[in-house]
Amino acid sequence: MDNHDNKYALIIGVGDDLPYTVLDAQKIAETLMDVNLIGYPKENVILRTENGADRNGILTGFDELISKTDKDSSVLIYYSGHGGTYEIKNKDQEVTGHKFWLQPHGMTAENYKEAWVTAEELTTKVNALDSNKLVFLLDCCHAEGMTQKGLANMDAMAQQLNNEGGMWVISSSQDNQKSWRLPNADNSLFTECLLEVMTGRHKRPFTDTEVTITDVVEHIFEEVPKRAKKVNNKETGKPIEQQPFAKFQMSENVVLSNFPKNVESHEATIATLEPNISKLGERSLIKLLEALEAIGRTDDAITILENHKKTPNDADLLNVLGDLYKTKFLETDFEEHGQTAIQHHKKALEIAQNEEDEQQVYLNAINLAFLYLMLDLSKKEMRTYAQQALAAAEGYYYPSVEKFGTMGEANIYLNQLEQAKEHYVKVGEEGGIRAKMKIYKDAHKVYTILYNDNPEDEFIQFLDSKLLS
Repeated sequence: MDNHDNKYALIIGVGDDLPYTVLDAQKIAETLMDVNLIGYPKENVILRTENGADRNGILTGFDELISKTDKDSSVLIYYSGHGGTYEIKNKDQEVTGHKFWLQPHGMTAENYKEAWVTAEELTTKVNALDSNKLVFLLDCCHAEGMTQKGLANMDAMAQQLNNEGGMWVISSSQDNQKSWRLPNADNSLFTECLLEVMTGRHKRPFTDTEVTITDVVEHIFEEVPKRAKKVNNKETGKPIEQQPFAKFQMSENVVLSNFPKNVESHEATIATLEPNISKLGERSLIKLLEALEAIGRTDDAITILENHKKTPNDADLLNVLGDLYKTKFLETDFEEHGQTAIQHHKKALEIAQNEEDEQQVYLNAINLAFLYLMLDLSKKEMRTYAQQALAAAEGYYYPSVEKFGTMGEANIYLNQLEQAKEHYVKVGEEGGIRAKMKIYKDAHKVYTILYNDNPEDEFIQFLDSKLLS
């Protein structure tokens, strides 16, 4: 199990007229401190509920978090309670914008200006954190407005992110929606789904060795709206609508929970397959490689592929090997890993062309375009590979999210941004959360390197709206 000594959390459950928000916060805190699941040290979990979650309690909770953490810390912030918005008007009483706020314990219609916590105050506190790994979970009404607009200026935090960092802000509902607790439930719908995935109850059989923030987003984005629609809103008589929203900047998939027993399952698979490597078919070989990766034996997976008799003449296996080295390059920034990845993808591409395997042609060609960009090699060759990937994907008969993502990325390299948008729209419509996030990450990285990294850029905002919602 990972060492959690440098992982911290601030958990807030306001209470007042939403007493279940206290239960939400308490259950999240208990789960984080459970040594069989996550194992945060108790002194690292700052819990603020009821009277302790008034304005002063929330802000001093942030101050305590700031004082305890450093640049290597991982930070999780969770809020369950009311969220609100008010209109900004000019002198002619025309609405010019909106401001977002959280409602602490004890806030009333009379004292709201002294008692609330504004999005600007939250942003200031978050920017003061040295940590480069942050997960911020907002379970409140109008939560998307807080995520998308209210917390849009967390620039200092974003600038601290390095190749081992990430910032995730996940809200329970869209800007114009409520965050619900369903009838007879102990917790809010969002928190109920969050707890399921944090404890490994989100899928059966669950064989992963860990739960990551990607798993969390995937589960809550699928389950929250699906379960909400099964219940009617008493005020309207129509099904409840609640759709979470996420905004992130990352280079690492943050691990939230660990499951040692599942490590044993992967080790059993390895014990069965590894002694018979030379006899394995491609499907069993890939199963072995996945089990090795799952328990952190990536280097062993690479060694097996490099020494396997089938690899030199198999485009699929060479593509897997290239991807393993590409991942090592992105994790370490060691140029030799990037160059090795290029060698394997080039060989795979050559074989795929000879075999007229269009799928492997576009997969390897787009990987080569990406690696040429990341290694700052020839832009001309980068564009050539992008054109090759685009042509092969267009010629590939079967539609898939992977294919649309490839075509979108290829068009970014070729400065054909309107065409890229067409393919990313399809990704947004047909892709699952995990696929969309992976495609977003690559598209965002390529675009910001080739063009600009201004978060207000029209294309970046397009990617945010189509792939993160």
